[in-house]
Amino acid sequence: MSSSAFIVPSVAMKTIATATIRNAIRDRTVVWLALMFMAMVLLSAYLGWSATDTINQIYTKASLALQADGLAVPPNPVNETSPLALLRNMTTYVSLLGALVAIVLGHQIIIEDRKSGVFPLLASRPISRVTYALGKMIALVVMLTSLLLIAAVTNAITLLLLPALPPTTEDWIAFLLFYALSGLFLMVFGWLAMSTASLFRSETMGLLVPVTLWLTLTFVLPQITSNINPMAALNPVKAMVPPPGGWFFALTGPALAPVSLTSTYRDIAASLLGFAPADSAALGTAAGLSSLIIANFSLAAAACFGVLRLDPTRSQTDE
Repeated sequence: MSSSAFIVPSVAMKTIATATIRNAIRDRTVVWLALMFMAMVLLSAYLGWSATDTINQIYTKASLALQADGLAVPPNPVNETSPLALLRNMTTYVSLLGALVAIVLGHQIIIEDRKSGVFPLLASRPISRVTYALGKMIALVVMLTSLLLIAAVTNAITLLLLPALPPTTEDWIAFLLFYALSGLFLMVFGWLAMSTASLFRSETMGLLVPVTLWLTLTFVLPQITSNINPMAALNPVKAMVPPPGGWFFALTGPALAPVSLTSTYRDIAASLLGFAPADSAALGTAAGLSSLIIANFSLAAAACFGVLRLDPTRSQTDE
């Protein structure tokens, strides 16, 4: 078999991925959600800088007053925390707006082709279903990676603008690991939305199912497994307070921990950023990463399987 037989599928995948990204950029819903996410990233960066600057100013004035009175000056509380702890609000933004962006992207890259009649047209061309599916999956990975890359650059600039908290080499490694973890978490919802958009004939159901599962993972499971109030789950500071326990949560916590992906993400992210939540249902770093990786492989396979089962003779979804 000639080498050209292997080049054509790669060119087709690149073409499909490029066209998908261009279509997504033109979609107003995707753009607005992405802009909202970036706005929250900027807000998080400003709040982190503002809080640290305020504490430093208070400490400077207080230390001068203590020195004037001949009293001992305690250490600056800012220097006793990890520089990455300033980004703790990012765990909330990623699990909320970031997950929604991933769901909308995964849904749109399939539904748009089904509604516009592109898929029946592609089916008449010498392009295999696998090539089409891989092209779509590559597009999803590229778009979510680009979104997180912009967020990471924004947060990195914020950390560099805080001379009181110079990040160490270990901090920068943890910073990169946090965004790699965030990408792994967002891809779960991207694959989920892509698979439901392919498997369900109804466009509404294809979007409702992943949104419902996202709400369940984000708000319902933390209550069932750890008795964490939804508002406390959204606030990383309140989530550090140990919730009341009981025999019910002692049973549901370990049982549902492997599927409580949002709690798993927040627990590992908290460890990387230097603050520790009090979620008793957390699996730990090794088991949590394994859970996220298994979820990614399983849902990516489901997304590919869904695309392979698409009927090339149909373009309408809500029938």
